[in-house]
Amino acid sequence: MRHDLKAVDNELVDLIYASFLEETSWQQFLDRLAMTMPEGRSTLFYHDAASGAGAFSLHSGLTDQQVNDYNNHYSRINPWMPKALKRKIGLGVTASQMLAHDELEKTEFYNDYLLPAGARSAVGVTILRDQDRSFFLSVLTCRKEHNQNLPAAQILTRLAPHLARVFEHYQTASINKSVAQAGTRLLDLFDLGIIVVGDGGIVKTVSARAQSMLDEGGDIRLSFCGKLQINSSAASRVLHSMLSGRDQEPKFQAFLLDHIRMTIINVQQDQLSSFFNGPTAVLLLEPRNNRYSPADLHDFSDRYMLTAAETRALRGLFSGKSVDGIAADAGLSRETIRSQVKSLYAKANVRSHVELLRLVTFLSSN
Repeated sequence: MRHDLKAVDNELVDLIYASFLEETSWQQFLDRLAMTMPEGRSTLFYHDAASGAGAFSLHSGLTDQQVNDYNNHYSRINPWMPKALKRKIGLGVTASQMLAHDELEKTEFYNDYLLPAGARSAVGVTILRDQDRSFFLSVLTCRKEHNQNLPAAQILTRLAPHLARVFEHYQTASINKSVAQAGTRLLDLFDLGIIVVGDGGIVKTVSARAQSMLDEGGDIRLSFCGKLQINSSAASRVLHSMLSGRDQEPKFQAFLLDHIRMTIINVQQDQLSSFFNGPTAVLLLEPRNNRYSPADLHDFSDRYMLTAAETRALRGLFSGKSVDGIAADAGLSRETIRSQVKSLYAKANVRSHVELLRLVTFLSSN
């Protein structure tokens, strides 16, 4: 551990901005931060007040098993969280300021998690709060004395405004990236709407066309607290499954509602996007009176010289069927249909169902 606090501060601040600019990695920042305390183990993590659980998202010095144990069980009984969820944002504190050490020693969290991990205390800081979710930076240590840990807590206080500034930019960029991946501008141009939905069904971003659909209040609407409500139990179940983080398949699924065709896309995110945004889904909304005609898909098939099998996959996708649904109708295996869809993507030079939708929309408009 280096004892020149100004030098440590400067080095860590440099690593924050270098990580943001992708000149280095957040892993290097966490590795260096862990060195500021004896047997330090640093982590960026979140806690959700509504569910009472959280997760270590990025970390240094912890094993995969220790991370899994925290995410699956110990986050729910972390005795520091009641105070951490209420403390002032940007103020670094020692664990003793949230719970007296003799009280901590009586807990399952201390005896069954901290001690086996080689830790007895910690310092931490709240970086951001976003609705029910709080984001933290923390360092676990084998040293329990408040006075000895206080300088490390003060380092976190000095780092906090830099982290908040960078992470607020990162949050905005991540949401914008999700929207851009779905081709919002092009979709709006052809009377398609887009909604980005986050953890708990909270709507994050709405395109102009999608907002008009929400205002109509037929197939989709917003609850008083800003959650998306869909007039389809099947679509609601799929959206909930994608946002739960438990089900990574399907990557997308389409539904025909009374007035719109809805495609729900499970957005794949990097670690930091997942950390800040939680699970994210993009909904593409197409008015039913804007359906593709069989001729549109026939012309598309001819243009890209699709085989009969690839054309069948194309028609299945645009009728709202999943790969499993297409396979069941054709009496073929899922892997066979997946192979045909991949071949279709390759011929059309697209990488996803979203890009295929955009291409068919564009060509059918000309």
